[in-house]
Amino acid sequence: MDITLPNGERLSLDNDLPLEDKVELILKITKENMDDILYGWERDKVKYFLDSLSSYLVWHKENREKGKRGHEDKEVMSRKKLEKMNRFKKTSREITFTDLSKKNSEKLLGDRGAEL
Repeated sequence: MDITLPNGERLSLDNDLPLEDKVELILKITKENMDDILYGWERDKVKYFLDSLSSYLVWHKENREKGKRGHEDKEVMSRKKLEKMNRFKKTSREITFTDLSKKNSEKLLGDRGAEL
């Protein structure tokens, strides 16, 4: 990953380093640029610099995870699943029994439907 230091210099960071080494590298780089960070944090150059450093850590992948398709998306639900969970969504085809009208509830469940 390439980053731009607050002084305008470009620096290339190795993406294949273990996370611990990346953290050490980030600490070293921030220590070297601490004056710019402390006294110029409101400048765009410093903001982009810090954002680049954080992205370098956030997007870290271990070697065993590289190349696995869809690895990052395992925790993300599809839109269809979200719509099914949200019973008020008009495109959802599933209706819970408690959302049935009294008439439909009686049709479907008979006398027991009136109790709902």
